[in-house]
Amino acid sequence: MSSNQILIQNIKAWLEDNQKSHQWLAQEIGVSKAMIGHMLNESRVIQPQRIVDIANALGVSVKDLTSDASMKEERMTVELRGTLSNRRSKMELERLKFAIEDYIGLKGSRL
Repeated sequence: MSSNQILIQNIKAWLEDNQKSHQWLAQEIGVSKAMIGHMLNESRVIQPQRIVDIANALGVSVKDLTSDASMKEERMTVELRGTLSNRRSKMELERLKFAIEDYIGLKGSRL
């Protein structure tokens, strides 16, 4: 997905979530409703100053407006297979859990 498509998707989602119309956005940034339609159907490129104006009108940051929301929610998943059939496998699992917790603790302390 291109950055312009991400921007448009975020604007449309915000308008829908907040029950605001294209007309409302047009009035907020001082353009015609037709211009908003052209920008949101990709027939017009949204200029950088318009992105700032739209972000201000929506009350969000430009970074939030231009970021892919699906990337924010991406979480790492670890899947383990097998059985804990003996003492050694249980010890290895405990060692892995300790290493993960240690990593998370170290990573968290840098923030």
